[in-house]
Amino acid sequence: MTTASTTKRHPIAAEAGNGEKLGLVAGDGKLPGILARNAHEKGYKVVALCLSEEAHARVEAHCHAAYVVAPGQVGRNLKLLEQESVKQIVLVGKMPKLNLLKNIAKLDWTAIREMSKLADFSDDSIQKATGDLLESRGIRVRTQAEFLTELFPDVGVLTKRQPTAQEYADIAYGKRIAKEIARLAIGQTVVVREEMILAIEAIEGTDEAIRRAVELARNPVVVIKVAKTGHDQRFDIPTVGLNTLNSMCGPRPGGVLAIEANATMLVDREEMIEFAEKHQMCIVSV
Repeated sequence: MTTASTTKRHPIAAEAGNGEKLGLVAGDGKLPGILARNAHEKGYKVVALCLSEEAHARVEAHCHAAYVVAPGQVGRNLKLLEQESVKQIVLVGKMPKLNLLKNIAKLDWTAIREMSKLADFSDDSIQKATGDLLESRGIRVRTQAEFLTELFPDVGVLTKRQPTAQEYADIAYGKRIAKEIARLAIGQTVVVREEMILAIEAIEGTDEAIRRAVELARNPVVVIKVAKTGHDQRFDIPTVGLNTLNSMCGPRPGGVLAIEANATMLVDREEMIEFAEKHQMCIVSV
């Protein structure tokens, strides 16, 4: 291990890499490892900047080079990409904004300078600034979807159990609200029961919002996760996995996870379906 300072609706597959270098900013979760493997199999030499030891462990086997870096050391990380002759990059995995904001003292001068230009600290503002900075250095930011096409389900119910009429009503109501909060850059997930909003995702993230709703309801809930209309596909694609379903578990079995078709990534698909069946849950792509 080398250590540095610590809208297309249907995804388009990446072309063969032919030995080209592909930078990978790897956050936590399983997605960085899947993307690194897929890119390697397509012929790319993956150069990973890992935001944690966990991320490094997941991607290292598929990489030409892998570094553990501190996200706040922007100048040093850019220098590292330059030394590795990286001209294209993809960002993937959980990168909690709270962790960055809690460690302001660890930001280098480049990070401070770029953050001082922001109108606000919304995800959209931070992500756009990141993309603009990378591309100003001659590094093209590619989309996650190019390398993860198999994770985007089409329209349909993925489990044996179908939603009830009430649950379909909750999905329709929740999707309308979720689209609005996504437009306002608040979050991408709402939790509903009997057409009442129990929780709205904000900076705490999807799983914590779901847990809060389950504790309030003491009954099965309907979770709706969507993509923002006109969302920059280079960043923060909505993702659900086993942790999402675990968060939905309450005193009584049941519940629905509804995701936006061809716009939300489903990680651990077979394991999720098996878990949902066991707990009388329903997964639907709408």
